Amino acid sequence: MNHTWKIYDLKRTIADGVVTKVTFACESNYSGSGTRKIGELTVVGSADDADFVPYEDLTEAIVLGWVTSSVDTSSYESENSASIAASIVARAAITESNGTPW
Repeated sequence: MNHTWKIYDLKRTIADGVVTKVTFACESNYSGSGTRKIGELTVVGSADDADFVPYEDLTEAIVLGWVTSSVDTSSYESENSASIAASIVARAAITESNGTPW
C-alpha cells in the first residue's frame, strides 16, 4: 500500500501571512485501486512566535510536518487501506458484465 500525504490548500490572514487552516489529504494506492481522505487542520499561532515561517517561505514539507504531527496519520492510512481492500474484494466478486464485443 502506498500512502502519499499532500497539501491541497492554505487559508491565511493577508495582513501578516499567518496560516489559519490547512486542507490536506492522504492519497492511497494499491494494485490499481486508489482512494483519498481529505481533512482540515486549524492552525493556531501568530507572526510573533519564535518559530514563525513567513507565508512566502513555506514549503509543502514544512506544512506537512504540521499536519503529520497533529493528526493520527495511521488512522487515515488504515481507513484508506480498508477502503481499497473492500474495493478489491467487491471487484473480484463481479461475475457478470453487460456490453457487446465490437
